[in-house]
Amino acid sequence: MCQPIAVRTSILRPRAGRSRCDVAVVSGRIPSLSQITEWDTRHLEVAATSWSVTAQQWETHFSAINSGMLSPGGSKWEGSAAEAAQDRAWTDLTKVRGVAEAVRGASELARNGADDIAWARRQALAAIAEAEESGFVVAEDLSISDPVSTSLLHESESRREQAREFAAEIGSRARVLASLDDAVADSIAAALAPLREVSFNEATDTNVVHQLGFKAAPARPDGALSDARRRAIEYADHWAGSADDPHRANPEYENFGDGGGDCTNFASQVMRAGGLKDVGNGIDDWHRGDADDWYYNNGIHFPWNDRSNTWSVAQANRDFIVNSGRGNVVGTAPMPTRAALDPLAPSKAGLVPGDLIYYHDTATGTINHTAVYVGQEMKNGRLVDVVDQHANGDNNFHNDWMPDGSGFTGGSASVEFVHLHYPGD
Repeated sequence: MCQPIAVRTSILRPRAGRSRCDVAVVSGRIPSLSQITEWDTRHLEVAATSWSVTAQQWETHFSAINSGMLSPGGSKWEGSAAEAAQDRAWTDLTKVRGVAEAVRGASELARNGADDIAWARRQALAAIAEAEESGFVVAEDLSISDPVSTSLLHESESRREQAREFAAEIGSRARVLASLDDAVADSIAAALAPLREVSFNEATDTNVVHQLGFKAAPARPDGALSDARRRAIEYADHWAGSADDPHRANPEYENFGDGGGDCTNFASQVMRAGGLKDVGNGIDDWHRGDADDWYYNNGIHFPWNDRSNTWSVAQANRDFIVNSGRGNVVGTAPMPTRAALDPLAPSKAGLVPGDLIYYHDTATGTINHTAVYVGQEMKNGRLVDVVDQHANGDNNFHNDWMPDGSGFTGGSASVEFVHLHYPGD
C-alpha cells in the first residue's frame, strides 16, 4: 500500500485571473524578522522534481507488468491463471495512473509554490529595507523604533506616522507570506490525499502464486526455527559466496563449475547440513543410483560413482524430495517477466527459511535451477524474499529470489516452492 507523503510548506502563486492581494489572508500568524530572512524553498523544488520522476516511474513499471502479463516472453498466455493475472495487472495499472496524476499535481503545486514564496519574501524584505533606509530600526518581532530624535514637533509627529505606516506595511506583507505558506501546504496535502486510499490488496482468487493446500507454519509452534533448520541456513550463508569470495565452495565436495551447474549440489549440501540423511550408497545401483537414492560418498565404493543423480540434478532432486515425502510443493507461480513477480511470493506461498525453490526453464519447462530460501531483507527500499545459491560464479549470498536472466522468464518458465521436513520440525 502506498504510504501518505508528508508535505510542508511554501507559497502558492496566484493563478491567472486573481492578484497576489487576492491570495493574501491578512489575519493569522506573523513570522519574525529572522524567519523572513531565512525562509527557504529548496525542499519544495526538490520535492517537485522527485514527485514528477516518481509518477513517471510508477506508470512505466506498472505498464511493463501489464504488458508482460499479456504476452510473457513474447508468448501468448491463456487459461484461468492468465486471466486472473491479467485482470489484476490492469486493475493495478489503472490505480497507479490515478495516483500518478495526483502526484504530478502535487509536483506542480510545489514548483509554483517555491516560486511564489520567493516573490512574497522579496516583498516583505523590500518593505523592511525601505524602513531601514529611512533610518528606522526593525526589531525581531517586526516592531519599528526610531533612533532619530528631533526637537521639532511637526517633524517628530511625521516620523511617528511614517513608523506606523512602515509597521503596518511590513506586518501586512509578513502575513501574506505566512498565509501563502499555509495555503500551499494545504493544497499539496489535498492533492496527495488520494494516495492514502490506495492499496494493492492480495485477493485469494487472483493470487498469481497458487497455493496447493499445504501452508507451512513456522517450524515450531513458538515461531522459532528448529536447530536443524538453523544449521542448514548457517551452512547456506557460509558457502553461498560473498563480494570478496564469489566462488566460495566447500572443498569437501566436488564443485561443478561457475556455469550454473553447482546449484543443486549446493542445495543438497544444505539439506545434509540440516540433518537429512543420505539414502543409498552407490552399491545397489550402478551409475549414480536410481530415483529413490540420494547420496554423496566421494566414490568410496566405485570410482566415478560418487553421488546419485538426485544429489546434483535439479529435476531429479525435486522429484526425489517430493516423492519421498521429504518435502511438499506448497505453491507454484508463472514467471512471465521479472517485473511481474511478487518479491514476497515464496513466503506468501508458505516457505520457511531452509526450504527450496525450483525453477522451470523458459525453453522446455524442465527444472534447471535450485535455490535455498533463507528469509527476507530490505533491498532498494522494499522488503524481498532472499535466497542463497550457486549460480554463474557470482556473489550469491542473499540474492532476491527473482531470476535475472532470460532463461527463467517467459515461455514455459515457472517456479515451485517446496517446504522441507527437517528433523525436529
